[in-house]
Amino acid sequence: MSTSDEATIAASGPVPDARSSFKKAVGGAGIFPRNGPDPTARSWGHSSSGVTFAGQHKLPKLPLPSLESSRERYLEALRPLQSTEKHNDTEAAVKNFIDGEGPILQAQLQEYDNTHTNYMEHFCGAALPVQEQARLEPETNSLLPDLTFSSRDDPNPSRNDQITRATALVRSTLTFAQAIHKDQLPPDEVRGSALDMHQYWWLFGVARVPGEDGGRIRHDPDSRHIIVLCRGQFFRLDVLDESMSQIISEEDLSQNLKSILDDAYSVPVHETSKTAIGLFTTENQKVWSHCRTALIHEGLQNGRNFGTIDSSLFALCLDDNSPETSSEICKNMICGTNIVEKDSQVGTCMNRWYDKLAIIVCRNGKAGMNFEHTCTDGSVDIRMACDIYMGSISQPKEAVNGVSQSPTNSASASQKTPAGLKSTVTKPRKLCWDVNSEIQAALRLAETRLIDRIQRHQLETLNFSDYGKSFMTSMGFSPDAYFQMALHAAYYSVYGHVGNGFEPVQMRQYKHGRTDVVRTTTLEATEFAQSFCNREVDAAHTIETMRQAANKQVAQSKRCAAGGGHHRHLFVLHQLWKKRRALLQASGLDRLASDGHINGLQSQSEPTIFTDPGWSCLGTTTLMGSNVENPCLAYAGFGPPSDDGFTVCYFMRRDLIVMSVCSRNGQAKRFINAIEKTLVEIRTLLENAVGKA
Repeated sequence: MSTSDEATIAASGPVPDARSSFKKAVGGAGIFPRNGPDPTARSWGHSSSGVTFAGQHKLPKLPLPSLESSRERYLEALRPLQSTEKHNDTEAAVKNFIDGEGPILQAQLQEYDNTHTNYMEHFCGAALPVQEQARLEPETNSLLPDLTFSSRDDPNPSRNDQITRATALVRSTLTFAQAIHKDQLPPDEVRGSALDMHQYWWLFGVARVPGEDGGRIRHDPDSRHIIVLCRGQFFRLDVLDESMSQIISEEDLSQNLKSILDDAYSVPVHETSKTAIGLFTTENQKVWSHCRTALIHEGLQNGRNFGTIDSSLFALCLDDNSPETSSEICKNMICGTNIVEKDSQVGTCMNRWYDKLAIIVCRNGKAGMNFEHTCTDGSVDIRMACDIYMGSISQPKEAVNGVSQSPTNSASASQKTPAGLKSTVTKPRKLCWDVNSEIQAALRLAETRLIDRIQRHQLETLNFSDYGKSFMTSMGFSPDAYFQMALHAAYYSVYGHVGNGFEPVQMRQYKHGRTDVVRTTTLEATEFAQSFCNREVDAAHTIETMRQAANKQVAQSKRCAAGGGHHRHLFVLHQLWKKRRALLQASGLDRLASDGHINGLQSQSEPTIFTDPGWSCLGTTTLMGSNVENPCLAYAGFGPPSDDGFTVCYFMRRDLIVMSVCSRNGQAKRFINAIEKTLVEIRTLLENAVGKA
């Protein structure tokens, strides 16, 4: 990759003529910098015999909520979190927005929606959940927002050494990628209805390239190689032939991985830390962008290295540690380890490239994945992780308690390698870096800042085996709503007040749908949490408040899935205003706009709804619970949504609940203990009520 290539990436779109209206500029690159995949830039089409994308044209369009409905839902979500006085102030700010700037922004968004597939699409980056925005905002650190999975072991113990496990996972991943490229991956379905599949195109050959404005997504659909990392060193390995139809054989891949390990271990560890360039991917976007530019200017081969890494199908991280406990395994997958020897960092934290999909395999065969989350959401990542796992193991039917694949998966169909498949002849090539003293100093600072953040993060896991979905449904509850209410009660028991709850809702039932958000902290959930933690309250009343809260949660989720959520809608309106302001400033119209209307635009003053404290209050999530159910995964996790917040990733099975809790406030262990205690007490409460009846 040349310096000129980088300049092209970083360049913003054309500045519209001062006489151009916002209406004409709304679709331009100047208004919508590429913070996510460009859905109009695809070079692929769907053949008549295609499978994966065959149902795309049948999917309905995501409805654009009305301004009034979002106003109502927004105020409803804030009511449990504000005092009466503060809520009155927020109502006044929202009314000012509805009577002023709101309808103008809504009309512009409506016009945009009329000519685009999905009104969120060009705002993809900005519309991601709170805990993911760190990947996008130039001023924030990018560590730990990514979704991470820890997979189950191969049921055959002899196949769980590092090389064998990595070889199987890589070849299974390549088969999955080929199925997408050939339009032959069976589509996902929910209750017989097909889901949108366009995110799958953005899984492989994709990288996030840093920039001061939030960066760009680079995609190479014809990529044939992977990047292998070991002890912070990088190796290119071709894994497909030129026709992209032949996968490297198991024997050849295994031998190549062994040679990579031998080479990596031959270099003294204190030397490898000096060129562990992956550390820069944990920095904020501006710092990372400046360091990348400096590296490109330092040496021609550095630019070529970035091109090789960016265009690779995915990264394979061969770690030199052997985590044993579930918490150790999960933390290794999400952020790596921090080990300093003789003033040199030797932990696995330096063996990462967070700007693309990574498969991680430890020396003892423990494996997982870390996802760059800009282009894909959890449901896509989960399906891929399960299909890859099923395609990699030796005994798929016995792998997950007799469940060979989840309903949307087709591992047996998509993962098998055709008989007689020839291998592609390849040898690994090590990427060497030209690094001067200034870059080494920047690497040292990046490592210091990374360790500061790793040390603040706690990750705890729990296998709750007292009961699972079966008991919840027998008591007349939706399992997900039941667990969400348990989280609120546990949080209240620890802090004496409710937290600001957040649960993502899949929206792939719509064309190019991503996710929306349910704010789980309702008046009903608050009343239940208070009743549950007050031992003087009658048990029957507490159970009734839990039922009302759970029913409210179910109703909210259904409304959101039907396109009635407010979170993304208001967020997009805010981003639209920001980009409009940037356009005015770039066009030299900002001073004219401040004097009144110009081309339908009012002053540059930020709308009151977004400056009111209620906006930041609702945007500061402290309790995020995400159901990532899948029989192939051992655990899942991602970073906390705020300094005082928790993320809870959970699987609910018939008689088991598996969860991980991540925080950076030092309270993860205390909170997961509170969740366990709350689940036990809720069951006792319900069983006693049934016994009395």
